[in-house]
Amino acid sequence: MEKLRRDSVWLGVIMGLLVPVVLFVLLWGILALIFHFMGRPVSNVFEVVEPQKLILLSVIPNLFLLRYYLLKLKYDLTGRGILAVTFVIGLVFAILEFL
Repeated sequence: MEKLRRDSVWLGVIMGLLVPVVLFVLLWGILALIFHFMGRPVSNVFEVVEPQKLILLSVIPNLFLLRYYLLKLKYDLTGRGILAVTFVIGLVFAILEFL
């Protein structure tokens, strides 16, 4: 737990990537379970819910992380790492959504 209380860009990048990926997998797993219990093929999950929407939902916890590290702990470098990853994920969302 003490390792999470460092002011490091790399810590922000790792946390900024790890949290959305875990949430994306968790959301996809929940949807797959719902589809399984409904008797529909799990492969149809991304036909009903677009991956872009799950990407957008999975970025929301980064906003809370960013607020915690920037305002509460005053760790600017960690906040910059989280912000950079959030920005890149936002670009990926925009590319997938509009192309």
